[in-house]
Amino acid sequence: MEALPEDILVLQKEAVIHWAPCGEGRIPIRHWENAGAEKVVLLHGGSGSWLHWTRNIPALREQFDVYAIDLPGLGDASMCEVESDAVSAARATRVALEQLFDSAFHVVAFSWGCTVTAMLMKDMATLLKSVMLTGPAAVGDLPRRLTMKPLIKRVSGMSRDEVLAVQKENLARLMIYQRSRIDDTAVAIQQSNTSRARFRSPPYARGTLVIDGVRGTKTPLFVIYGDHDAPAYPDLEARREVFQSARPDVRFELVADAGHWLQYEMPDVFNQKCIEWLNNPVSQNPRR
Repeated sequence: MEALPEDILVLQKEAVIHWAPCGEGRIPIRHWENAGAEKVVLLHGGSGSWLHWTRNIPALREQFDVYAIDLPGLGDASMCEVESDAVSAARATRVALEQLFDSAFHVVAFSWGCTVTAMLMKDMATLLKSVMLTGPAAVGDLPRRLTMKPLIKRVSGMSRDEVLAVQKENLARLMIYQRSRIDDTAVAIQQSNTSRARFRSPPYARGTLVIDGVRGTKTPLFVIYGDHDAPAYPDLEARREVFQSARPDVRFELVADAGHWLQYEMPDVFNQKCIEWLNNPVSQNPRR
């Protein structure tokens, strides 16, 4: 596993870890305590871990009581009861949340974490203060005018430099729009995350779990994408329409010049929008 920068190691050491059952093992929930502040739970993306939020936790913890879960079969979490099954993963995540919290909290999710969150929204409505979905998939098999370049597979026998070069290229194809923003830390995080990933979330990306999950819910909902989100580009307006059909009060925004891993590529913009939302989570319908 690629060595992580010192600032991330310090951030990791500052967290208290809570554990919840998951399959034959357990889920870690890292906690940066801010006593008395509102609780915010972060759910990362596919083939990821809490490391997807390293550029956001420092800003969020100044105002909020922050928790970051490693989802089943990813990061340091055990696999759920049924391997790579969305229902089983969502069930384990719900058990962890209900074990940890007896009062309401906010959820900020990314990619695969959006799918897990949406699957829980109806059943956990009384515990959810707001939901923010970043780069969600699973909104239906929408027609696309362009196809994302396939990710490059790592093969045995590759040198360390070759592996890192593959990770950097894959970040450009999937995660980060501007290549100049792919730094050594992003590559190290990608290598750490993908080397530990066992749960396969891509098969769910073309389904409807997110839209099915949010439809009919009342929890304030904010959906945000980078306007060059590779899995969704260039048909972001189709996604706006799908979300507004399912939840007419949804707040839907695009961030210019950004890709899928929005919160890493443009952390200052993301952190500002996220903090503003968490402080005033009022759904709306900005049709523009």
